[in-house]
Amino acid sequence: MPKLDVDRLEYAILAERAGLTRIPMVAAYSHYGTQVQDIPREFNAAEQRVRDRGLVNPSGVNDRVMELLGIYAHASVEYDLRFSSQKGAELRAAVTKASKTAVRTVVSGDRIILEPVHPNDLIPSLISVLPEHQPAKIRPPLSIDLQDVRAAMAEASRQGEDPRAIEQALRARGVNPANFRKMTQLLEGPRLGLGEVGVTIWDDRGKEHRGDQTIRIIDLQLGRTAVYNSSNQRMFAGADLSTFTRVLGELATHTRRAAAEAARW
Repeated sequence: MPKLDVDRLEYAILAERAGLTRIPMVAAYSHYGTQVQDIPREFNAAEQRVRDRGLVNPSGVNDRVMELLGIYAHASVEYDLRFSSQKGAELRAAVTKASKTAVRTVVSGDRIILEPVHPNDLIPSLISVLPEHQPAKIRPPLSIDLQDVRAAMAEASRQGEDPRAIEQALRARGVNPANFRKMTQLLEGPRLGLGEVGVTIWDDRGKEHRGDQTIRIIDLQLGRTAVYNSSNQRMFAGADLSTFTRVLGELATHTRRAAAEAARW
């Protein structure tokens, strides 16, 4: 099935005509792109455009459009991404899976592009929309105990969160600050891009559960890096596909378990 390329207003019309009650979070707001000046006039023009393209019919939307949009209504898992490398612009994307089908939704400027993807390739399909930037070579990944660093930062906040004060507070807790120092040094350089990836799952009753953690993406001159929590550790690693696949997979599994536990009560 070919991809569907529409503007924001055309997308809104198609979603309404398809009777959708939800769309991916990344497509639900428009802080970026061209501002709509005359809403009624521009919506009427957008409706005419989708008619001219044969995307709508008297009963709703055509079959090709429904095959893509209909996945939203039956989602079991959705990974979402936001990334910006310049002020005033943001790339947003989501991959949504329902049974044996999946769709990728990409929001860039005024355009929204929907494209079918393989349901077993959700994370690679999502990460592939990021601009080219080599993963940083950080081996092994740097880690520091979350409880220790949070306590040290709280103590050092009285001194303006000076990294040296945090190091001193870590030493006072009997923690070697070497990894914290290295993380701080690596993050001191220019940031070429910032982003975040998260996950939402739906349980057997169709209830939505948002993952309580995300992966933060930071593009530096040394490469693309990932900051995330794993167990009780704050991790800083090169953001290669294997890291995204492993961490997002773990996050989805954790979210499903939490949802199953909540369903028992």
